[in-house]
Amino acid sequence: MEKRTVIISLAVVVLALVAILYFANKPAVPDNTDILTFDDSFGVEDTVVSEDAGDEIAISTDSEAKTIEVTSSGFSPSTLEVSKGATVIFVNKGSSPSWPASAIHPTHTVYPNSGLDKCGTSEEGEIFDACRGLEEGESWTFVFGEIGEWKYHDHLNSGNYGTVVVK
Repeated sequence: MEKRTVIISLAVVVLALVAILYFANKPAVPDNTDILTFDDSFGVEDTVVSEDAGDEIAISTDSEAKTIEVTSSGFSPSTLEVSKGATVIFVNKGSSPSWPASAIHPTHTVYPNSGLDKCGTSEEGEIFDACRGLEEGESWTFVFGEIGEWKYHDHLNSGNYGTVVVK
């Protein structure tokens, strides 16, 4: 009876460790279902703010380049809506390096034809991946040519994430 208890206990511990490892590497997904205000006084770029999370959503309606700032508290705006073919500039305003890249950490394969394995290859310029940490004040630019909702993260701080919605 004692041997059976030890085996069951070990099995529970192993399952708990597997669950912890699985969920620890899975990026959190923001919940923007509680958007309360919409302010259209900004002209071509509107802003929506979620009261609970303080998330800001910028909506681009023109073809000019749009900027996402990386700060110590994450990406701002956390969600950006643009037209197909729009240029988005990621600017590191934080004091530590930031590496914007397509979800999912660590492979960066959600955006079509992207992947961490393409960094350092001839395909690097075509993937949604900065392929390195941007120092304070540095920027990286990407043109979104695929329609969809594209989640991304900071490879150096995978708890920071955002979304670019391409229409």
